[in-house]
Amino acid sequence: MRNSVQRSQSHENQNATTARWIANATVALLPVLACFLGGATQKWEEGLVITLLALCLLVRPPRFSLGARTSLVLLTLFILAAVAFLPARWFFQPEWRPAFVNDFGLQLPSTLTPQPWITLSYLVSFAAGLSWLCVVSTQDLELREVRFQLRLFTSGIALLAAICIALYLAHTTLPFWHNEQNFGPFPNRNQTGDLFGLTAIIILACGQDDLRKGRKRWIVWILALVVIVVAIILNFSRFGILILVAGSAFWLGAFAFRQRSPSLLALGVSFLLLLLTALLLFGGQTFERFYLRDFGSAGTSTDFRWRLFHDTFRLIRNSPWCGIGFGNFESIFAIFRNASLSDPRALHPESDWLWLWAELGWPAVVLTIIGITLLVSRVVPLRKGTNQGYRLAALIAALLFAIHGIVDVSGHRVGTAFAALFLLGLSQHRPPSLKTNQWMSILFRFVGLVLLAAGLSLVVAARGEKLLPGSVGVSSAKQLSAVADREGNFSETVAMTSSALRWAPLDWQLYSTRAMAEIELKETKNAVDDFRRARFLEPIAYEVALAEGNAWLPYRPILAVTAWREALRRAGTVRPGVYASMLSDASLRNPEVSPILEAIGLSEHDLALPYLSRISGVPFNRALAQLLKNEPNLQSFSETEKLALFAFWSERGDPEEISRAVERHPDWLRYAWLGMAKYKASKNDFRAAYELTQRYGEPVALPRVATNFSLQDLEKRFHGAPNNYGIGYELYRAQMQNGRIDDALVTARHFSERPSSPAYFHFLEAQCWAEKQNWERAWNAWQAFQAAP
Repeated sequence: MRNSVQRSQSHENQNATTARWIANATVALLPVLACFLGGATQKWEEGLVITLLALCLLVRPPRFSLGARTSLVLLTLFILAAVAFLPARWFFQPEWRPAFVNDFGLQLPSTLTPQPWITLSYLVSFAAGLSWLCVVSTQDLELREVRFQLRLFTSGIALLAAICIALYLAHTTLPFWHNEQNFGPFPNRNQTGDLFGLTAIIILACGQDDLRKGRKRWIVWILALVVIVVAIILNFSRFGILILVAGSAFWLGAFAFRQRSPSLLALGVSFLLLLLTALLLFGGQTFERFYLRDFGSAGTSTDFRWRLFHDTFRLIRNSPWCGIGFGNFESIFAIFRNASLSDPRALHPESDWLWLWAELGWPAVVLTIIGITLLVSRVVPLRKGTNQGYRLAALIAALLFAIHGIVDVSGHRVGTAFAALFLLGLSQHRPPSLKTNQWMSILFRFVGLVLLAAGLSLVVAARGEKLLPGSVGVSSAKQLSAVADREGNFSETVAMTSSALRWAPLDWQLYSTRAMAEIELKETKNAVDDFRRARFLEPIAYEVALAEGNAWLPYRPILAVTAWREALRRAGTVRPGVYASMLSDASLRNPEVSPILEAIGLSEHDLALPYLSRISGVPFNRALAQLLKNEPNLQSFSETEKLALFAFWSERGDPEEISRAVERHPDWLRYAWLGMAKYKASKNDFRAAYELTQRYGEPVALPRVATNFSLQDLEKRFHGAPNNYGIGYELYRAQMQNGRIDDALVTARHFSERPSSPAYFHFLEAQCWAEKQNWERAWNAWQAFQAAP
């Protein structure tokens, strides 16, 4: 009987141990999975992470409370986020709201947030983040379990770094990773560098612990650190380098100071010097991004981030304490841009803290700082025997993450946010001085049910393109409306976009798409209104107005020209290319559009060249005459533009007119020399034509002469290899130097008469004819050289 009881207890203990191991592994690997899934930046990835978190809450909900003060802070933060669903009339009316409603007829709801369904999507993510913080901070763990979770998390990120390196070297990537640099899971390299930098700090603690205990596993941690450092270098992120160096320095310095050991301090300094040496030797392009060679040119006044910060504060002053609601920054910030107006559309303010301030108000920022302070206070005491090395590393990593949030948005990415909250939670002193609360399990199971429903909905809707209200439904509506548009089902496009606009009334793309469908349905007034809304909500991108003009061209040409003028106003330095795209056959043949496009092109020096490049003959001469009438001295044209203008003129214009223009402006000869040469040749003055080419033509690239053979030796070598271009050129040079012009001409023509020979043999032939005073043939040979590919 006693044996059976003992076996039963042993079995129960084994099951309990297995269950705890699985729970610990799940908690440690959930942030790793979030990072592996492209940082969970896509909604189906985020939904999968939220679903797994919800299952954790349902199976093992937190049983401890974080304490009255901390719990109150977290609850108040959630309430502040939910304030956005209260009626807008209860709050101060910002300037942008009546502009949206009265000036542009946008159908906004009565809530404080102009897009409640979008805000709700982000509120679910925020609730998941708060729940995750509670889970990792209230775990009742033994010290070895804390070490196990940190080691497993670190090993997972190191493996992820190795995968990144392997994929980078193979010039490929995973289908759910979207990164312009083709490195790392996150779309933004700063988040990838942030993650690897934080992990490097934990690796130091893991390696130090194994080295102190005499385990050989420290070698594995050194290899893991090398992998992380290589990944940070290949990622080309300055912030990854800064977090790596600063975090290592803080941890090594704090550890040596606590041990009061000069030898450890010297060892730490040596390690940092070794690390910096490796980064300097192999950092390459990453270190070049620190502007070390020309530090003065990297002034903060011209930095993109500072311009964004300036405009973000303009938005914040409009709604300082209640914010604009989750998910609304991108749409509303677009109309507040001034200092950053020339930059591309901003999805965020390049700062976690400013983003939080703009969307939830300054009380949320204050509460977040208070919450971090309360959680950090739970880290002490850092005594021996409390995993002090691990916990100190985790704390430093979490605090650096928060500091990095001043100039980046890693806190708004599920992967990096879950990783940082995990480290902050495991930095707490254990055993925790927390009280069990029976209501906590009930509360978090309820939260788990809500998150489970939300997470599964995100996965199903995102993968199946379902019209789920919120950001997922908006994305699905855009994809489905694009399909309907391609199939010519414009009524379906209008219905789809109208449905999505009820969830996202500030989405300019939906208005633009609906307007294009309304044009096809002959709903002109509605299309005009929708295009106007799209241009207002996206005041920077020229593509919006350009697409509008293209849509109007077959139906209302005058409206097309109006939209194109707006596109040119926005285009900035790419105006010539944008204008060139407007010069289609349809627009140039249109009797209403063509004169206006000509007037636009000939009134702006940077637009004249694209216009002239599309016409020839009589229209070219007429347009050129008008251009010279508008600007007779070409004073606004740059040197490059003048060269291009006269190249067109020489190729398509009247040679007589070029000659008269050069007589009036002799300084134009260095641009118009080719046209003048053709004019001289047309008057049989081939000598003057040829001499112009020699005076103003670009230097010809000729082969190098590496040998010093005699003329006789070169003749023998050429006889043995008559198809060798190098020997042929050397023989030509030797013949010219010895005054044997006729022989040199024969040598040059031996190659110039072959179509596959290098073009410079035509040039050499021209030189020979010039030496023989046969200027017509010299001119013809030079023209052959000019026309050769």
